[in-house]
Amino acid sequence: MVITDLLSSADAARGRAFVEAQGLSFEPPFEDLLAVGAREREVLKMLAVDPAQQGGALLGQLVTELARRGFAAGHDALFVFTKPAHAPSFEALGFALLASGGRAALLEYGRGLPRHLEAHRALVRAGANGAVVVNANPFTLGHRHLVEEAARRADTLYVFVVREDRSAFPFDVRLRLVQEGTRDLANVRVLDTSHYAVSAVTFPAYFLAPSDDVPTIQLELDLLVFGQRIAPFFHVRRRFFGSEPYCATTRAYNEAMRRVLP
Repeated sequence: MVITDLLSSADAARGRAFVEAQGLSFEPPFEDLLAVGAREREVLKMLAVDPAQQGGALLGQLVTELARRGFAAGHDALFVFTKPAHAPSFEALGFALLASGGRAALLEYGRGLPRHLEAHRALVRAGANGAVVVNANPFTLGHRHLVEEAARRADTLYVFVVREDRSAFPFDVRLRLVQEGTRDLANVRVLDTSHYAVSAVTFPAYFLAPSDDVPTIQLELDLLVFGQRIAPFFHVRRRFFGSEPYCATTRAYNEAMRRVLP
């Protein structure tokens, strides 16, 4: 096997043709594109092996090199999305399965989620707890009302602030506003979502065919991570959310919660 960077437009065109021939979507941007594997930030994507070569060492070599570059770039955990049938191939390479639905599976290399949860163990309280996930861009009276009402219905309420920094207000400002805006509520604990809720990591699309229901798959996988991994750790039994009449994405997300979390 030869590992080479695709530097020219002709190289990129060959890479695109190969990736698309395996039924995957070629999705720029990326920092590293190695043969038929790429990395964007902490997500490994466009991993494809010629059917005649599957079952050998090619996938392991690709993942090893991409992981080396990802850790060298400062990421403490790396993620891959694939179809559930392909998850065992990545588990054999040291990835841990975070969640798996009917059409998508999310795996992690680097024990990021266990480390993230353990760092917040001091916040864990027994009881019938609740959760709210907010972007809070910025924290408003509507957010405050939601938190107040939810806190009345939970022994402890965990308010998760989306860490993904793609909003008008940066994460550190949004987090501080939520902390200050809920400080008087004794049973409220504020923490961040890291990679594990409403982030680029939990919203995959690159491996899905254009005909697939990408938004639904993305929302459901995000909620599976929350329901299967985060909620049990914090003894969360109910997740609360507010109405948003002008945002189609939020409405779809709220409907997905009703469908998935029970």
